[in-house]
Amino acid sequence: MSARSKNLWTLLGAAVVGTGLALYAYFGVMKGEEKKDEQKRAAERLVQPVSRPDGGTDTVRYDRLVVKAKGETTELARLPDQFWVITRPLKTAADVQTAEGIVSALQFARIRATVEEKPTPEDLHRFGLDKPGVEVVASAEGVPPLTVRLGVENPYDGSAYLQREGDLKVYSVDGSTRSSLDKGTFDLRDRDVLAVRDLGITRIEVRGKKRDWAVGRDPGQPYAFVRPAREDADTAAISGWLSSLRGTKATKYLPDSPAERKRTGVEKPVVEATFQRGTTETVRVRLAAGKAETDPVYVLREDQYGPALAEVPRAALAALDKSPAELRDRSVLRAKPEDVSRIRIGSGDGALVLERQRPADGGPESWHVGGPTGAVADSFKASSLLYNLTSLRSQATEEKLPTDPKSTGLGPTARTLVFEGQDGKTLGSIAVGGTSKKPAGTFVRDDRGRVVVIDSARLKELPSKAADLLPPPPPAAPVGADAGS
Repeated sequence: MSARSKNLWTLLGAAVVGTGLALYAYFGVMKGEEKKDEQKRAAERLVQPVSRPDGGTDTVRYDRLVVKAKGETTELARLPDQFWVITRPLKTAADVQTAEGIVSALQFARIRATVEEKPTPEDLHRFGLDKPGVEVVASAEGVPPLTVRLGVENPYDGSAYLQREGDLKVYSVDGSTRSSLDKGTFDLRDRDVLAVRDLGITRIEVRGKKRDWAVGRDPGQPYAFVRPAREDADTAAISGWLSSLRGTKATKYLPDSPAERKRTGVEKPVVEATFQRGTTETVRVRLAAGKAETDPVYVLREDQYGPALAEVPRAALAALDKSPAELRDRSVLRAKPEDVSRIRIGSGDGALVLERQRPADGGPESWHVGGPTGAVADSFKASSLLYNLTSLRSQATEEKLPTDPKSTGLGPTARTLVFEGQDGKTLGSIAVGGTSKKPAGTFVRDDRGRVVVIDSARLKELPSKAADLLPPPPPAAPVGADAGS
């Protein structure tokens, strides 16, 4: 073997040895250290993860809780749909976020230190664990129940003293763990006394001193008004309103008795709402209040858990007594922008026609004024006009609008806009009338024949002549420029 070959084999051997050492350092040392660190972090946890057959671990998912705090005992259970209910001292919906906060506190709380290995009765008294202020029992299928007791707060660092059932040691945990577990019945109770889940709602009725309306739908379908008149509703707006009701929380729960109902006036409500979920669930909410702004507002909610009487902020009145004008379908033109191939502005021979051309080869589309052989329109102006008109929404008003041509300007001479598809079929049309004073705006007849009022600013850019849709002229040549250069 030549000297050169020997050198090559020597280098190759060194490389193999070096690689082996590197792999050993990574898998044997670094990975080993990482595993030790992971085991140490796990050992510091209040609740140890559960081992899986594949060698991994799962966090314990508690679904039953007994919380003793603030002199009360509250029992909770998680439902299959991930919602929580209180089962004792009463049966009612629980605050999901607070209940999940307790579970998370147990799952992820870390032990800061072991304060006493074998505490004496005097030690337990000193740490507040002889009569713990907080005790939580958490249960889950397949694992032993966990019982933790929390004593007083350490004034030096804000930590709290804790003991586990079956473990004599006293531990120190973060103060945030104690605050997450220190929950009375009111804290754990769902305080959304106005709100309902939108999912599955099929009918809503609202009655107040000035308003009386109802909407309904088949499951999974859009809402429509059934009272005071049958008309389309804005499903997204109704869903948004239902979500907004979660912003109103009970500030105090009251004992529900005939005397309290009479005192609070909830059986003669200022406004009431009924929410139906098919034939399986009905939620009725009644609000009562005095006339003065400082008078309290009371709510009586009746649902699957029974009645609940509570006090709520005064803003609850406006939140529940929603104006139907804000929930109507206020779209003026229901044609989709992508379906429109032609816009006719005006009527007869003087109509201004704007037509879209879509090349068969998929090239960029263009707009033409006066038909396919007319002048090329400014694409930005044409597209802006189309999307502005198809996104028009009427003003939300409870005013009774006039319908006669003289008051609205929507007579035979009113300016019309017709939108056509590629096959020439009319997709919708609107007419623009005169000025409305209340509400302020412009009268328009929408594509359903309704007289509505539109923000006048949205109609300012309507073209009146072909030149309004053409591209701007090229800039003029500088004065004195050589035309031949």
